[in-house]
Amino acid sequence: MIRLRLGGALALLLLLLGARAASAQSVDMEQARADDDFRWGVRAFHDANFGDAILSLEKSLSRKPAAALPRVWLGDALYKHGFEEEALAEWRQALLRDPGDSLLRSRIQLTELRRGVARELARPPRYVVAAEFPSGKLSSPPLRRPSAVHARSDGGFYVVAFGSGQIGELDVNNHVRRILNGGLKGYNRPFDCLEVADPRTGDRFLWITEYGGNRLLKANLRGERLAEFGTAGRGPGAFLGPQYLAADPGGYLYVTDWGNSRVAKYDLDGNFILSFKGALAGPTGIAARDGEVFVADRARGAVLRFDSSGNFLREYGGLAGPEGIVFRDPGTLLVADGNRLLAFDVESENWETLADLSGDAGRITHLSVSANGDLYAVDFDRSRVLVLSEMADMYTGLVVQVERVLSDSFPEVFVDLTVRDRWGHSLVGLTRDNFRVTERFAEVNEPDLMGANPPMAMVLVVEKSLAMKDNARGLASAVERLFALVPARDLGQLAVLSAGEKPALEGAFGGPRLAAVRAATLESWSPRWRFDRAVRQAVPLLAGRHARRAVVFLGSGRLESDAFGEFSLSQVARYLANNGVAFYAVHFSPEPSPELDFLAAETGGGSLFYFAPRGIEPLAEAEARRIYPLYTLRYKSRADADFGRRYLDLQVEATLARRSGRAQSGYFAPLSD
Repeated sequence: MIRLRLGGALALLLLLLGARAASAQSVDMEQARADDDFRWGVRAFHDANFGDAILSLEKSLSRKPAAALPRVWLGDALYKHGFEEEALAEWRQALLRDPGDSLLRSRIQLTELRRGVARELARPPRYVVAAEFPSGKLSSPPLRRPSAVHARSDGGFYVVAFGSGQIGELDVNNHVRRILNGGLKGYNRPFDCLEVADPRTGDRFLWITEYGGNRLLKANLRGERLAEFGTAGRGPGAFLGPQYLAADPGGYLYVTDWGNSRVAKYDLDGNFILSFKGALAGPTGIAARDGEVFVADRARGAVLRFDSSGNFLREYGGLAGPEGIVFRDPGTLLVADGNRLLAFDVESENWETLADLSGDAGRITHLSVSANGDLYAVDFDRSRVLVLSEMADMYTGLVVQVERVLSDSFPEVFVDLTVRDRWGHSLVGLTRDNFRVTERFAEVNEPDLMGANPPMAMVLVVEKSLAMKDNARGLASAVERLFALVPARDLGQLAVLSAGEKPALEGAFGGPRLAAVRAATLESWSPRWRFDRAVRQAVPLLAGRHARRAVVFLGSGRLESDAFGEFSLSQVARYLANNGVAFYAVHFSPEPSPELDFLAAETGGGSLFYFAPRGIEPLAEAEARRIYPLYTLRYKSRADADFGRRYLDLQVEATLARRSGRAQSGYFAPLSD
């Protein structure tokens, strides 16, 4: 019996040892190495080291080619690096391995849509009501009989309440920020308001028409009146029921004067310039673009076209009763015509119906295009405001993209993300109420929305061509001026990079002004200089910064034939845009290369002639006003990170009116013992 027990124990021991050995042999070391490479790739991506991320993720996939998640991340890194075609190829491969990933499928479709000519070939959009609210519920006392609505650049809007003598300022979620009452004197039947920036100073004011007081008011942005212009009457500068306002790029205001059947023109100091009438019988809405003024005439059922001096040009009739009009873009005029919202192509002179609200509205008096592409319309008779979205947007929803996750202070986590429409235009003005975060299938409790007003960060890319050598003195002055224009809190976020044959960082962030000037004018001029490589080298310096990011190119304005010899124009544009970097060209010749204008347009930047009357001052003003495209959410994670070895997935959902969108991402916490 003893022998049997010993033999059984020995057999059991051998069995356990054999099982342990078999278990050790079953460990997939290649999988472990692939997981480690994947971890480093994700960490590098969130640190904005996209080149390192690509190398680590490719290494992970070389070990385990069938893995879908590392391939998605590789596509993300390639996309941020400006290689969209290569990114699409990786995403398509990942989708073949995981056909049920609807978020990835949608991202592929939307990226292809924005890269193609679909926008140019698309039919004119049709709009449907996405939200509506009785203005009587907006505040106490209620905003009755709204006559005009004007969008703000931050996603909110103004509503002018003719009936209750107030102006409401609302946010993107239609919540009241404040009510402007006009102080002790109040407003006497306000009809329209317009926020206008003075091109000479950049200061912004609110201009208001008082229908009951026959006046034009200039107020600050709190609605407090600063000056009054005009009196009741028929003489020059007098009014009989002023209604709508428009401003042109030259710094002039236009006011429709209903009782006198004319339009009055003022400068931004309130000085009367001229009035014009032409064939006007009952002028209502008005819109201006460079050199031209369009006036809706309700009595004639037409829109009349004038030059900026009041000379009659054309009439476009056949309308029911047009009132408010606004330019959606320089070539497209939107018109509120009774219960219809129309679009008029100024060049082809074609009309399209955007929305027919017959039976759903009383009388639409005015409309405006929001910073997020929606239409606001006011229903005067039913005292309400309508928010209309493109019908296609209601089905495709919002495009949410997690840009990076910062987890160095885990369990405190920061998530940078963007929210765009299907054409890639960033949505602005969203609040914490618009976001919902889920981590490992558990909703995060009340994430905070951070960084509403981040600093500016600029990389000055200096052309080192022989042509710029003759402009060295002007170049030094330009750098000095940029230092003077940048707010003091942002001076530590300005760097200088030379665009020579071998681009190099000449002045790091945080350097003093004189060092930046010396760096910009170093004697390294060359007949061979690389524009594309210099811009590509500048972007990584900005990608990891929580700031408004801009590349400012200081150059002659003329690019060499091989300026895009290494990276194509589209790759450079996508690299900038995909990392939220605006491109500004400061050129020393009056006619810059069209490629510079293209980069500026694609990234939300601008092009400025150094010797223009205001020089480069509009650059800092434009960058300060540019809406920051990133949202940052902060929350405390409750997930088990397994000492930094576990991949923690997260989802972010954004909603606005009836539209919503989701993004899926993930991160690793720092390694710990």
